[in-house]
Amino acid sequence: MANPQENSPFTCKLAERCLIRVSGADATTFLQNLVTNDVALLERGQLVYACLLTPQGRFLHDFFIFKDAENFFLECEAQRREDLIRRLNAFKLRAKLTITDCHGLFSVYAGNHAPEGRDSFRDPRLEALGYRFYLAENENPPDENSPQAYRDMRIRLGIPEGSPEIKPEIDTLADVNLDHSRAVSWDKGCYVGQEVTARMNNRSLVKKRMMIVSGHLLTAEGSLTQNGYTIGEMRAVNTSRTLGLAILKLAALEDNAGSVLQPDGGAVSPCLPDWLRL
Repeated sequence: MANPQENSPFTCKLAERCLIRVSGADATTFLQNLVTNDVALLERGQLVYACLLTPQGRFLHDFFIFKDAENFFLECEAQRREDLIRRLNAFKLRAKLTITDCHGLFSVYAGNHAPEGRDSFRDPRLEALGYRFYLAENENPPDENSPQAYRDMRIRLGIPEGSPEIKPEIDTLADVNLDHSRAVSWDKGCYVGQEVTARMNNRSLVKKRMMIVSGHLLTAEGSLTQNGYTIGEMRAVNTSRTLGLAILKLAALEDNAGSVLQPDGGAVSPCLPDWLRL
């Protein structure tokens, strides 16, 4: 049965997301040398999706970046914004820039259509994800659907977002398919964690991937097993608990490898997202 949200326009306020501002003469160079994607794309009025990594190539934060006049805005997780600001300030050194917490000043919205009369950005990760736009708190909000509608759409498409689904200091970009969802520029030059990320991509060292799993009464957490061995873990489930996101070893997709089981013993069916081409 088709998901009704696929054909019906909807807009969701993402209260778990917020903005921080990076401004100053050195802001462009600062971000370009730090994040995984190419901030030069912002000159074309685009929204850029990028990450901050550890020097070992492990995930720390994911965010969207857009530019307004001379200011850069990073849309990030509200609960982890202070950690992101702290890490950015650690790289600031003598750079001429200011990092400002804008939590509470703007609201973040996402939906599967471009709202009339509002400046919006096409989600760069996947066309089916629709649009994102940002409003000052004193602006009149649009009609809103439940935020879960947007999250369910992400899960159905196999797109993770934020630390509940991408584990800081544990996951690599490849583990959660961000190497294929326009979170990284392969030719812009150095950034923190670039050497490890490029080596994994060039040498095909990836052994596990985020997959969509289907089943009955899925749980959002817990290990997945196959033939008595742990082969992955759950990261998220949709409202009906019939679809979820999980990190799984690629060997789990081999023919006749055995059933993949939840902690309660229920079988699940894993598959790679349709848009992921390995």
